[in-house]
Amino acid sequence: MYFSPQEIAVLIQEDQPFLDLTTRMLGIGGKAAVMCFRCRQDITVAGTELAAQILDACGLTMTESQLSGALAATGSILLAAEGPASAAHSAWKVAQNLLEYACGIATYAGQLVQQTQSVNPQVAVVATRKNIPGIRRFAAMAALAGGVMPHRLGLSESVLVFDQHLAFLGGLSPFLQQLAQYRRRVPSSKIVVEVQKTDHALTDALALAQAGVAGIQFDKLPPGLLAGIAAQLRVVAPEVMLFAAGGITLANIQSYAASGMDALVTSAVYHATPADIGVEIRPA
Repeated sequence: MYFSPQEIAVLIQEDQPFLDLTTRMLGIGGKAAVMCFRCRQDITVAGTELAAQILDACGLTMTESQLSGALAATGSILLAAEGPASAAHSAWKVAQNLLEYACGIATYAGQLVQQTQSVNPQVAVVATRKNIPGIRRFAAMAALAGGVMPHRLGLSESVLVFDQHLAFLGGLSPFLQQLAQYRRRVPSSKIVVEVQKTDHALTDALALAQAGVAGIQFDKLPPGLLAGIAAQLRVVAPEVMLFAAGGITLANIQSYAASGMDALVTSAVYHATPADIGVEIRPA
């Protein structure tokens, strides 16, 4: 994923708006330094390419780097670089914070995928757009490193109809009556509709499937109920894509993987515990 030099500069300037006062006071900035990032736990690597851009922008030369998506055992070197001590201290916390958050997300994402595939290798795990505001590209980059694809990156690239939309149309029936017209308006996009956890969830899903929507997303329905609905929908419209969303975490993802859904939609990946990554800076 591409991050511009301007974005890299913003990250660095947030931590160092003027100068590194401590390094300047000590008079060590011109000394040659070696910098090394190691993981203190087994992780899925993510964000190393972005961290390398930060180190390079600060004036360091990379000597070692692991690729995002790699599995790293405790004690492994993720990044290593050399250059002036001033550059190493400028890049230190910016790169470390980025790596800890990215590797935490990627590691959790990898665990979600592993648990899902242990039940059904055909079920996809995808991530919502419910990330912390302002870090969507970064969060998506980290999730991808762990094998979790984006479900939606934003409002512009996909069609997903919620109850909040249907309220302005008068409900589900008017929407279904106009479905052919909506298809003509977005001929290159698939129309997916969310079904809420209500007493008429099955009825709504059957109506949507029979009308020919491309996908149905079920929000906060328990796995057992989903399994029954999926079995009936496969008879009516075997080609419709089925998504389970809402509250899916590492604790319950195996149950959802066995529910007959094609994809499991989760936000939990964005709230993973940051990885523990140590940084060594020493004289060359």
